[in-house]
Amino acid sequence: MSRETIIVAAKNSRRPQNVIQSVAGLLTGRLAHYVLPAKADHRSPEEVTTLPSGFRPLDKAVGVGGLPRGYLTELIAPSAASDSSGTLCIAATIAAKAQRRQQVVTIIDLSHRFDPWLAERSGLVAPQLLLSRPDTIFKAITTLEEAARQEGLVVVSLGLVSELLAHVEPNLLKLFLRRLRAIMRQSESAFLFITSPLEDDPFNPAGYLPNFQLDELADIRLWVQDENWTYKHSVATAYRASVTVIKNQLAPVGTGADIRIKFSGF
Repeated sequence: MSRETIIVAAKNSRRPQNVIQSVAGLLTGRLAHYVLPAKADHRSPEEVTTLPSGFRPLDKAVGVGGLPRGYLTELIAPSAASDSSGTLCIAATIAAKAQRRQQVVTIIDLSHRFDPWLAERSGLVAPQLLLSRPDTIFKAITTLEEAARQEGLVVVSLGLVSELLAHVEPNLLKLFLRRLRAIMRQSESAFLFITSPLEDDPFNPAGYLPNFQLDELADIRLWVQDENWTYKHSVATAYRASVTVIKNQLAPVGTGADIRIKFSGF
């Protein structure tokens, strides 16, 4: 199959897994060219710069005062079967707080679950202008790399990782993971990845793929639990959840924070 045929197949496919599979051969060559050695990342917590999340309890729980720049923070939804809108609202509120600090915000939605209307009600200004939905992994990594050149916040919504990337070739997954690490370590942005676990278990390795273990790459993992919504006339007015730090390369684990969001319009 020629590269031109692969590109046409990708454009004609509307299912994410089919798109990823169609461009796998092309991407292997392109990503291999871009892989760079990561910078040394053995920094003490005192040397880490952060982007405040806007939730003081959460910033205290992660131990470094916010989302660390140049590192990956994984925000894990309650379960793969549930609606992840609450977790996305947390991400949107963090993005809104970053926006108020004049930080550049980029949202890459591979899960196609990010709701611009709910994000706007969470305080984010013009979320539809910040949002991109790449139809190939190459486009996603290119968008992420461009965003990483600016000092700000990069939000990536993945959903269930093992499902999203199930049809990607193993070698390509390895290159993709290495490239992610290199991009982040060379950036002054904070990276927030939103995922969903299998069977409400964020420690289940089957939620990822053998060659794309995002849970191992993540420096901080935040598990969202005990969600509660408040409604008025069938419209959400408030959201509450508990967040537990289940992995932290920069501070102790096991700490928690209560998250409360009040939506605008009421």
